Formats: sequence, C-alpha cells, structure tokens
Amino acid sequence: MTHWISYSEPSASRISDTLQGLGESTVCHPVTSILPLPLPQPMPETKPDLVIALSQHAVSAYLSNYYRPTHRGAKVVAIGPATAQGLIDADNFDVQVPDDANSEGLLAMPVLQQLGKNQSVWLLTGEGGRDVVAQALVNRCNLSRFNLYRREASMPKALPSRGVKSIWVGSIHGLQQVSAGASSLGLKKHTTLVVPSARVADHARRLGWYKLVICQGNGPEQIHRACERIADD
Repeated sequence: MTHWISYSEPSASRISDTLQGLGESTVCHPVTSILPLPLPQPMPETKPDLVIALSQHAVSAYLSNYYRPTHRGAKVVAIGPATAQGLIDADNFDVQVPDDANSEGLLAMPVLQQLGKNQSVWLLTGEGGRDVVAQALVNRCNLSRFNLYRREASMPKALPSRGVKSIWVGSIHGLQQVSAGASSLGLKKHTTLVVPSARVADHARRLGWYKLVICQGNGPEQIHRACERIADD
C-alpha cells in the first residue's frame, strides 16, 4: 500500500521525502499543473508598504520574473512557512508568518489589522482561489492584486497496482480534481484523505469522503502524526 501525494511541486516531493524517511511507500502524481501568467503591465519599481504572498508558486514567479532591487527590504506577510521560505532564502525582505497558516490567520495579524486607506499593498497570488484576503482588504487599503500563475488539471491515468493507503491533497482545488477522478482510478471514498485544514475537510465531507486526517503543516512532526492517525484507521 502506498500514499498518493496529489500536491503540486515542490510540495509533493517534500512530503514524499518525509514519508519515505518514515519507511512509507509513496507516489507523486500532482493533480494540477502550475502555469505562469504574464502580467498585463510591469510591477511598480517602488516597493509597497506591504506585500502579501498567498502561495509559494506566486513567490517563485515574483522572484524569478518581477523582483527589482528597489523592492529590497519590503515588509512581506507570507501565508505559511513554505511560502515564506523562498522569500527568506532571497534575504531581501522582512518576512512575517501568521500562527495559523490560512487566510483567516493572515487577516488576524496586527500588521493587516492596522492597514490604512493610503497604504499600498501588493497581493501575490494565482488566478482563482478563495479571494478571502482580497475581499477583506480591497476597501481598507490601496490594494494591487497580481495573478502570477494559473492551475490546470493534470490527473494521472493510473496509480500503482499495490493499492492506495491514503491520498494527500493540498487545497480545495486539488480535492475537487481528486474527487472527480477517483472513480476512474478505481478509488473509493472510504480511502483515507489527508487534508491541510478543517475547511478542506468540511468540503471533503460534502463530496462524500468520510475517512479524513487533518495535517496542518508539512513539517516532519505533523506528517509523522498524520501517519500515526492513518495507521489507527
């Protein structure tokens, strides 16, 4: 039996490496491809009062294609540790991360609570998604949204014949892709689904999945605890 990691890269490989270090068998088959989106016009040269990074894909696209030396030292809020890491490695930013790695945790941070009308804020994100942060801030500051990538469905045609012990999904979009393709892959909805939050778990239940493990964060300790819960099931 194996764990199917349906996350997009590079998260899929990181989770897989940790699971294999625990003696688990894994297969990485992302259900979405990440495709870059060109901006209709260049980003401003002048750094904003705050940058909000909602995914590591957005961070990667920004650093590769849009970062300018004049942005150096910008204050950045990243939605979670994986998103923050690329910015930290760049060593050009003042990076903060919320206690809870989700939109609600991010919006609860004092730096966002204290935003004013005249403050410039860049939102680094992808096409689609929840839009919770954008909707919450659009009337509270001078918000500029930059969609730096889009997702495209990329379901595997088959999975290993030895069977699937659990499916790891990273978002509601990924969950929807897995759920739509489960039957064609011979998977039943009693297969254990590992999800990143209670919100994704609630959505999974509405889609008919009922063996759920919440793994908040992709660190070794969180993944180890998730494996123990899968084994208990």
